[in-house]
This record gives sequence, C-alpha cells and structure tokens, in this order.
Amino acid sequence: MLIYSTTLCAPPLYYFTALQHHYLMTGIKTVFIDIDNTLWHFTRNSDIALEETFHIFHCERWCHDYEYFHRRYELHNLRMWQLYNQGLVAKAVLMVKRFELALRDCGHNSDSMHLANDMNTTYLERLVMHHELVPGAVELLKYLHEQGYQVNALSNGFKGVQDKKLQAGGMNRYITHMILSEDCGITKPRLGIYRYAQQVTGCTPSTTVMIGDDPSTDIAGALAAGWRTIYLNLTGTPCSTAHHTVTHLLEIKQLL
Repeated sequence: MLIYSTTLCAPPLYYFTALQHHYLMTGIKTVFIDIDNTLWHFTRNSDIALEETFHIFHCERWCHDYEYFHRRYELHNLRMWQLYNQGLVAKAVLMVKRFELALRDCGHNSDSMHLANDMNTTYLERLVMHHELVPGAVELLKYLHEQGYQVNALSNGFKGVQDKKLQAGGMNRYITHMILSEDCGITKPRLGIYRYAQQVTGCTPSTTVMIGDDPSTDIAGALAAGWRTIYLNLTGTPCSTAHHTVTHLLEIKQLL
C-alpha cells in the first residue's frame, strides 16, 4: 500500500496565502487611492503648518501653551470633519469653526471669527509648502502606472489644496483622475461619491480597488460600493473588514 506523507507533499501555508492574495486581486484594472496620510503625510505637514500659523498671528499673546492650542484645534478639527463627512456642515463652516473654537478655548473672545478666517487662510497656504510624503508613495504610484493600472485619487479634501499636494515628489504625473467630494457634493463614505467616481473613470466595481488609511471612510465606503479594498495601517488601528491590510505602501506591490 502506498502511503503519502502530508508533511512532505503538502505545499507550505504561505503558498495558499499567496494564492488567496492573488485570487482576491485578480482582474483589477482601476486603482483609487486616498491622498491624506496615504500618499501625502498630512499629519506631519499639518503639525508644522499649524505651529507656523500660531506664531505668525502671535497667538502666544493670549495662549502661552502652543501644545494646548494644538490639542484643542485637533479636537475641533476632528469633530468638524466628522460633521462634514456626514454632510451636516459646509466646507466654509468647517475651515473657520475649527480655529474659532480653538481660539475661544484659549481665551480669545473678541472677534474670534475674523481671526479664525485669517488663520485658516494662512494655515492652508503654509500647509502645501511642506512636502513630506508617506514612505513609498512615489515608488508605488510609479509601479502601478507601469503595470498598466489606471490610478486615480479619491479624497474629501479641498480643491486648490489637494492638487498641490499631489505635485509633491511628482506624484501627479501618475494620477489619471483626481476625484474630490467637492466635485459631486458628496463625501466619503457615502455611496454617491463612489458611484460618481465610476461614472468619471468608466470603471466597474468588480475591477476596482480602493487604497486608504481610514477604515470608516476609505474602506467602509468602498466596500459598500462593491470595490475591493487595501487598508494602509500606519497607526496600529485594526480594520477587519478590508480585503487586505498593509503597514507599508510598498507591500501593495505584492498584491497588485
């Protein structure tokens, strides 16, 4: 009687894992990728621009602790973006209110709205002067372009700002379409922006993948649209719903 050794004959576990990965990404033709904290290092660039803005307007006159101002701004900015992504506040409200509320928390109560508007303008100007990218961003975009994928950016960020971010490192040369929430009046993760992106690019859900760093906007929204998903986890926050999770952009070269 012939006896087969499963230990010797069975392919190793990583073989099945590689096959599974390949199967999940088979047939992909169109890649959408988020901009902030996926390609362009928003967190670091924003921290620098915010501190510069704080000092340009001499905010230390009433707020001696910049770190306190920073924390209050980040709190209000997050809350305003959550409302914006749900379609509950307008862009203009978001941009000014985040500064106005932080200023009031720091004790500035006279004409805070006017100062907040000026600070927001300066902050956005300073923001795009800084060009730190997420490691591997340019190399990944170049690779995807050379592999024949149509690569598009999909973002809730604002016109006049996001395009300047993509110019950093020459990333824009690899982007076919930049789809912004302002283009259609619908923000991620609401389904409408994904359907709008399909109309603009001519892609179909079964041949499309979304790459992003935010489980609640990039991943959840793309899944609802029937796209495949790759989650870039740079913060240690798990996302069990994504088809794949990577911790470095260049890991995606093994999936696509």
